[in-house]
Amino acid sequence: MTGTNAPPLAPEHVVAVDVGGSGARLVAVPAHGPVADDTLALTGRPVRITAAGSDAADVVAELVADLAGRWPGVRIAAAALSVTGLPSLVADPGALHDVLHAAGARATAVAADALAAHLGALGGRPGAVAAVGTGAIVLATDLRRRWHRADGWGHLLGDLGSGSWIGAHGLRAAVATHDGRPGPASPTLLAAGIERFGPVEGWPAALYGRADRAHVLASFTPAVADAAHAGDQVAQGILHDAGTHLAETLAAALRPGIPPLAAVTGGVLQIGDAVRTPLVARLSALRPDVRLLPAEGSPLDGALRLARSLVDDRGGALVEPYEPWVTVRGTARPSAPPTPDTGARREGDPRA
Repeated sequence: MTGTNAPPLAPEHVVAVDVGGSGARLVAVPAHGPVADDTLALTGRPVRITAAGSDAADVVAELVADLAGRWPGVRIAAAALSVTGLPSLVADPGALHDVLHAAGARATAVAADALAAHLGALGGRPGAVAAVGTGAIVLATDLRRRWHRADGWGHLLGDLGSGSWIGAHGLRAAVATHDGRPGPASPTLLAAGIERFGPVEGWPAALYGRADRAHVLASFTPAVADAAHAGDQVAQGILHDAGTHLAETLAAALRPGIPPLAAVTGGVLQIGDAVRTPLVARLSALRPDVRLLPAEGSPLDGALRLARSLVDDRGGALVEPYEPWVTVRGTARPSAPPTPDTGARREGDPRA
């Protein structure tokens, strides 16, 4: 783990943590007053997914222990987590709250990374946000009563257009080229795959047994992007399809009752127009009423916004607590009882 040099400490801080498939980040800023002169920052390892589920609680525990070790005496007024896989792979979100309270936090929020991405990208406004990194998920919500998820089902079942999806399709194209199957070939992707993973015959052993398989697949995405930028038509087709899938997932999530406002955030968008152009074109065709805005901030920014809301004058979270998307401890506003995520609220739902 790495961190900044220790600045002078303000009396109390709010802490935000973003735990993802490519790594973890923590920032702590003064609970009140200017931020720039008194910010703490740490980085940590990626989350691991095993048969027991996510080890996100261990990642957070490592980061807060590092924080306490580097800056003894830091006081945490409130903390918020952005956690990948929260709706599906984190067996007990309460364990994440426990880690933060054990570190001294008085109020805590644990949010799915999709919600943190939403709060960061749209700045706390209702609408839909696609969070596209190692995985891909769209959350459309009014931040109070209406919630709908599309995709985010992991690299085996979904995550269409994500880093793991692009990397996997790049490797499949490389294997097809290796086999000499009919259709467009990509010697460029085959050569890049061999350089990254060794001989093709060893790829199953190199990939199938990995607990961080999605992260490893996503690590091949830069090679696909490089090949596309160099004119490789197979790679260009993969990126075009990625953008198209993301647009279709956004359109699927924007149900009635949610404003037609959208943003896309995450590392895949750094590829540029090869993904963005087909995304915009397909979304415009499916939903011409939707305004697609540039993302204002990152999931970490969203988690920090959520943490700050726990100590503001309103005394409550920025969003209405609703499992599995967000739970809150230590505020006057209690979490809603556990409710399975069935998508948009239906007609007749008393909470709709």
